[in-house]
Amino acid sequence: MTGVLEFGALLARLMGHRMLDTSVLSTAAGTGLEELPAALDGRPPTEGLLRNLGPVLSLHAADLFVLAGQPVPDGLTPVTRNPHWSVSSVVYNTMVMPADNRRPLLDAIRAQPLVRRKGRGGIDRPHHRYEPGFGAVILQLTHNRNLNWTCTAKALYAVTGGRIYLSASTIGGIGRGSVEVTPELVAGFAGLLGIPAPDLAALGRVRLPDDLPSLHPRAADVAAVVWEARHLTTAQLDAVERISRALAAR
Repeated sequence: MTGVLEFGALLARLMGHRMLDTSVLSTAAGTGLEELPAALDGRPPTEGLLRNLGPVLSLHAADLFVLAGQPVPDGLTPVTRNPHWSVSSVVYNTMVMPADNRRPLLDAIRAQPLVRRKGRGGIDRPHHRYEPGFGAVILQLTHNRNLNWTCTAKALYAVTGGRIYLSASTIGGIGRGSVEVTPELVAGFAGLLGIPAPDLAALGRVRLPDDLPSLHPRAADVAAVVWEARHLTTAQLDAVERISRALAAR
């Protein structure tokens, strides 16, 4: 996988932001005292380290594999490869449904059985591969949620309450480094990814001003729906879309 920065540097930035001590983090993750320092020094992290760091850092383990530039293990990667798979309508329904109906929607998504995939799932297309850079890191994280450029643009529009309205090609430009990753974009993507904005900003060494506009109040719900839906097949997603439409009274 291309398009990520050196994992040790990314982890060091996050640890510095959170003021985490190496020995304390190693102990909490249940790893050997040499494994984490080796990763910080540039050695490729082991699968065990990435899996163990996830809950300790309150990050998805799958996202840590993305940050490390390693293939996401089959059990953690999205299921479908269908190019027409799109969670956008479910995101829209999440935004407009009564607040009490969002929990039943998540329950309906989680109730779908995990279907054994045929080959690797997720997004892995030539134009979704990027040169290393912070924009590439962000786009790889969205692809880890089975979002293509168009779905990403629509989800960003939702979580920011319409403030960030970009074309699919502009989203691609973020991954390719031709579009600047501004503080407002960092905050928007953080809302979509379900990652605290200061943490995501620390990874890219982006300074967030104090007066950034707030995300939409339902941003966290959208992030949860997007993450949970990544495991759905096309047929399952169609069924969930119908459920979401009913819950939104559409």
